[in-house]
Amino acid sequence: MYSQNDSFDTPADSNQTTVGNKTKVKWYRRWWGILILIFLALFLSLAAALIFYVKEVVTMLRTGQITSDQLFGKTSTTVAPVQELPNLATDDAPSLGSKDAKVVIIEFGDFQCTYCQQERAVIKQLLADYGNKILFIFRDFPLIVDHPDSGNAALAADCANDQGKYWEMSDLLFANPDKINAESLKTWAVQLGLDTFEFGTCVDTAKYQKKIETDLLEGYNAGVRATPTFFINGYKVEGAVPLAVFEQIIASELARQNNL
Repeated sequence: MYSQNDSFDTPADSNQTTVGNKTKVKWYRRWWGILILIFLALFLSLAAALIFYVKEVVTMLRTGQITSDQLFGKTSTTVAPVQELPNLATDDAPSLGSKDAKVVIIEFGDFQCTYCQQERAVIKQLLADYGNKILFIFRDFPLIVDHPDSGNAALAADCANDQGKYWEMSDLLFANPDKINAESLKTWAVQLGLDTFEFGTCVDTAKYQKKIETDLLEGYNAGVRATPTFFINGYKVEGAVPLAVFEQIIASELARQNNL
């Protein structure tokens, strides 16, 4: 005779197992199992975020968007002037302000550098605040390994300078770092009212290539390794510099010059 229960008993819940007369809950349904799963999910999320952060930091260091000092929170950005440096304030470099200014700010920059673009607004504010007390000079330091079109951008700005539109062209270049190509340069030349034939010939023949190479060499010899790098009366300041830092150095230099 068969018993009344003639089928094999199976657990009602697949997450449970039966041992003898006892029902055993699988580990991931227990409170400690749930905690393990939560911690594992959090760990994987943090690991993914850390990997992404490290990749971004490495990219920014390679492209000069940040320096190692900025990365590790070092706030001191000025160094003592190096007396043996050549005169970095060359006459053929575009400038704004008074030639007789007591404070000279020289920037070595790259038109495809994000931080150079940000610093342009700071420089404009300084010129508005200090007027003829400062002279700002821009010298080319295109990092073509990381910014392939920065060399052509420097040529375009220098060629626009022949027709008195350097700063207008440089503003367009900074505003459109990913659109620097032959077609865009022609469009911007028309937009600025340039003689497009003269401008195009200047760019196509690389008229100012030697000047750009000189800027690169003198900048490198002066210790420039990333953009932007500034020299303020000989003091080197690297990276994205806040307005307040410029103001402190300028005020100090003006006071020193007045006491001479």
